[in-house]
Amino acid sequence: MLPFGNKAGSKAIERIVTIVTPQEAFLAAFSLHPAGVAVITGRLDDGSPAGFTATSLASFSADPPRATVNIAQHSSSYPALALGKKVILHFLSNDQVGISRTMAGDFSQRFAGDHWSPGLGGLPQLHGVRGALLATVSAVTEVGDNAAIVFDISDGETHPENEPLVYVDRRYHGVGDVIED
Repeated sequence: MLPFGNKAGSKAIERIVTIVTPQEAFLAAFSLHPAGVAVITGRLDDGSPAGFTATSLASFSADPPRATVNIAQHSSSYPALALGKKVILHFLSNDQVGISRTMAGDFSQRFAGDHWSPGLGGLPQLHGVRGALLATVSAVTEVGDNAAIVFDISDGETHPENEPLVYVDRRYHGVGDVIED
């Protein structure tokens, strides 16, 4: 019998995990689930830039084009995601680990530097990303201390020559070989 999730001939990843609570099971399972790394940027009511790193960005529907992300309501960037606000959804390239860390770090330092400039819709736009979508917040659903945000997409650009950045196992990764077309 092969270890769970491994194929014959592949290197097995050995782990000993004792699951005690549903939260521990949740954290363990999602740490093993690869996610693209994104940054959402917008503006606060005073016009200052706001943004954060997210691995929960996902498509919501293709027609009309919509996306969704989850965020803690106590996040410093949460006020930039009010209903009707415009934002840019950035899909990071595999050489942007530093930007991911910056945008997840100290709020006062997220826009210090030359990694961004005013872009789509006059909003803070990161340079060198794989893709960027201009969006408007169309729904906010607060659940407990968190919120699910839905965005309507109105414009965008892609740069497929840039390889994607992925986060899994609490580490950054590039994308591996194509297994099947």
